[in-house]
Amino acid sequence: MNKYKKLIVLLLIIVVGVILFIYPKSFKQTYKDVQVFENGKKVRTVDIKLDGKIHKAHWVWQRLKFSEELNGSITIDGEKYFLHPYDLYMFPDENGNFTDNGIYECSLNKDKNESLEDKNIYFFITHDKSTLYIIMENKEFIYPYNTDEDYQKVRERMDSWLQF
Repeated sequence: MNKYKKLIVLLLIIVVGVILFIYPKSFKQTYKDVQVFENGKKVRTVDIKLDGKIHKAHWVWQRLKFSEELNGSITIDGEKYFLHPYDLYMFPDENGNFTDNGIYECSLNKDKNESLEDKNIYFFITHDKSTLYIIMENKEFIYPYNTDEDYQKVRERMDSWLQF
């Protein structure tokens, strides 16, 4: 009888561990004074509020782990957009490695259901929430921004993942 109790406790611990592993993690952040660039020139600053969750997505055999996707919404200067994630692990980089390079990528849409449109808005954010980059028509939203070098560094890092 004692063995059965231990087996039940062990199974219960495993079930709770699996549930905690797959349960989405909160991913919320507010960015103050995000720089807005139009055609490469700084025009103003806005506040951006991100309200999302990190979900486990597909099993990546090459990395022996699950990829992660960012779902939720983002409010840019009072307008709400929904995040439609891309799984960056789906295709290898130029070296044949399957990685997301520490970035979540999403398209933004005002409709909760993803729809294909001619004008897409792309959203990039690092896993540690320290860097934000959004492309919207001829506008770019960049955080952090202290110098023109910051603008170029963020833009180059995030643009390298933009796949049209």
